[in-house]
Amino acid sequence: MPKIGTRHGPSHQHGGNDEIHLSGLSGQVLFVPYNGKIADIKEADTNKHTLDLATALSENRKILAISCYPSRVSGSGVFMVYPNEGSFGPYGVDGSVFWLVVIKNGTQRLQYAQSIPNTDWDFYCTGYVVEA
Repeated sequence: MPKIGTRHGPSHQHGGNDEIHLSGLSGQVLFVPYNGKIADIKEADTNKHTLDLATALSENRKILAISCYPSRVSGSGVFMVYPNEGSFGPYGVDGSVFWLVVIKNGTQRLQYAQSIPNTDWDFYCTGYVVEA
């Protein structure tokens, strides 16, 4: 009888000795690493606004979620994002806190608002999920 673990390879990654093949599966998704600022945001009101992620990320595939964070440049107040365009939330933050935000199906956009007008924010992306 073989010892436990002797038939199971130590690496499921591409090129590993026990690679997992996803071809043929439906609903495949892909995490795309990204490291950079995607928007400068400074709204003159506290209304909800949208950021076109397809344009900001130069992405042609369907965006399902985004890992992101705001960083206040000047002003005060809180930056809020609305996952799935308001189906729950919002998430609010006054500094560099990471979010994984679900994007409303078919919109390719992130909905956000500021609690105080004219606060200057830089908005960063650390990666996003697309339909592969």
